[in-house]
Amino acid sequence: MRDRVGTAVTISLLVATVPALLTGCSSADRVPGEHLFPTATPTPVPSAFSTAVPRQDAALPDEVPVVVPPVRVAVPGLGIDQTVQPEGVDDAGAMALPADPAVAGWYRFGATPTSASGSTVLAAHVDAVGYGVGPFARLATVAVGSTVTVTGADGRATDYTVATVDLLAKTGVPWSSVFDRDGPPRLVLVTCGGEFDTSTHHYRSNLVVTATPL
Repeated sequence: MRDRVGTAVTISLLVATVPALLTGCSSADRVPGEHLFPTATPTPVPSAFSTAVPRQDAALPDEVPVVVPPVRVAVPGLGIDQTVQPEGVDDAGAMALPADPAVAGWYRFGATPTSASGSTVLAAHVDAVGYGVGPFARLATVAVGSTVTVTGADGRATDYTVATVDLLAKTGVPWSSVFDRDGPPRLVLVTCGGEFDTSTHHYRSNLVVTATPL
């Protein structure tokens, strides 16, 4: 995915058997003067990647579980409280994201908070031309142990506690783990940031926040 927004988050993933790549977080149309993360000391938040995740079996299970999509995510300690909408894959094979950074995207081919296993992935732009800075920019200062609440379309709220906060180089993000459909249930928040490379118009790092259910 490559949006014409300020600092685009492009997350690589795979749907069914089609491999997808995480391309760069471009900021060619970046909001002038807005340096969310000092170049001298990068602050946690994701950027561009190009690591394919493992292939998944496209066969449907014998029983298809009821999917209750997340519709809101909140991190009370940081003042984050924003709408979530389902997103799939764009024509380039990357995860689509809402243009407005005040709205997070949920990867609808993955887990939900009610799933018995796998990662529930929520991602959003840091900022965008015409919108300004988004709430996920505040994840730069999230602390381990912070509470994250995700509310589903049925009104059920699931609380998580932040377990890890990782600022990683674009090519160093373990995307197979981020989009994992197996393993214990968990929440993964992704956004763009870190040191900004003015020559390539990309952030050099990505923030991946992982939280476990309380």
